[in-house]
Amino acid sequence: MKAVYITEHGGTDKLVFGDRPEPEVAPGEVMLRVRASALNHLDLNLRAGTSYKGPLPRTLGCDIAGEITAISPQAHTSLKIGDRVILNNRLTCGVCDNCNLGLDNACSNGQRIGVDVDGGHAEYVTAPAANAHVIPDAMDFNEAATLPIAAHTVWHCLVTQAQIKPWDTVLVQAAGSGVGSMAIQIAKMMGARVITTAGSQWKLDKAKEWGADEVINYRETPNFSQRVKELTEGVGADLVFDCVGADIWNENLLSMAPRGRLVITGVTSGTQVNMNLSLLHNGPLQLMGSGGRSNRTFAEFMKVVHHGSLHGIIGGVYPLDDVAGAHQAMEDRNFYGKLVIES
Repeated sequence: MKAVYITEHGGTDKLVFGDRPEPEVAPGEVMLRVRASALNHLDLNLRAGTSYKGPLPRTLGCDIAGEITAISPQAHTSLKIGDRVILNNRLTCGVCDNCNLGLDNACSNGQRIGVDVDGGHAEYVTAPAANAHVIPDAMDFNEAATLPIAAHTVWHCLVTQAQIKPWDTVLVQAAGSGVGSMAIQIAKMMGARVITTAGSQWKLDKAKEWGADEVINYRETPNFSQRVKELTEGVGADLVFDCVGADIWNENLLSMAPRGRLVITGVTSGTQVNMNLSLLHNGPLQLMGSGGRSNRTFAEFMKVVHHGSLHGIIGGVYPLDDVAGAHQAMEDRNFYGKLVIES
């Protein structure tokens, strides 16, 4: 089958479009004819070797949508051949202490499709039947492929971790990113007021189309906390959702209301910060990381998808033989939403 994989780490020239063996369906698994897969910053890190040192070759692609073409006889599932599904890329063992305690998000033997096992930048992929979730009839594969990691991450961060409330003012960083654009949508769906940031006006305009109430250009206003305070009558944001990291850490803290919460799920700008602990102490502020996402939270956001309240946001579409072009587009950051690979 055709696939995009790496045999060594490096730049986009290390992405190989070629032939790999078609996977075999193991007990309890299903096989998908992949129709679309979406790109994540994780894919860039995997290619570069900054977040993966495992065996190669490895087929990339963590966000996957397609049709079921085979089902293991040992799979206890209501799925049928031809069902249109997306995959939860987090694989859990179901037998470790954490899984038995209902903490599958902290599975001791956890793996990820597209990271630890081969992913969806390919014509076919296999996964446990429990990881496949049927998509609405009206949703096409390209839109569906944008959902798994972005929607799962944001739902986990805002709803499970930070316990978003309808009366919250939420500051969403990086409006144009996959998780940022999804966070705007979910926060508005929950009834919150949304302030968001981006580095270009066209992204801010798109953010308002998707529900943002107030927007801030961080290039024009690098000390954006002052503007957040102005927009909240001096109070600050009740909840900050950050996928950027070090470059804006202190401004995030200065943007927060007393007893505010911050949840971080990405460190694309760096991991090391100097922190004024008095801000945390005097707030008092609540700082939390995303951590692992559970099977339960995936099922929760899929209910919202089937209600028609949550939609994927496509920032561009590329053919399977041009995954390198999608990687370059992500590095250039000139898109809004998610970049999709058609198989």
